[in-house]
Amino acid sequence: MIQHPQARRRVQEQRSQVALEVLLVLYAVLATIVLIRTVLVLLHISERIWVGSFIYRLTSPVTDALAVVPGFRRALLGPLTMVDIILLALVVLFPLGIVATGGRVAR
Repeated sequence: MIQHPQARRRVQEQRSQVALEVLLVLYAVLATIVLIRTVLVLLHISERIWVGSFIYRLTSPVTDALAVVPGFRRALLGPLTMVDIILLALVVLFPLGIVATGGRVAR
């Protein structure tokens, strides 16, 4: 079946909208986990409490990979290490990147 170009464009826009919404939901979940981890670190909540254990276990693959770099385990701002600061920076910089590149449309 041959579709009209405007109908194809509408379908493509709907797919783009769904992809954007899925990306935003994933970002919101990951940003929430990072922010909760930051609060736990600032409040000195250990892994012995179930919330700390759960959040630290979720973030451990990323934090363990970053902690291999020399100096990243050192506390910089109170109890926050370079790993924690990098995670917070990613939470802030990701939406800025989306906004910065969101206005360009290839035609």
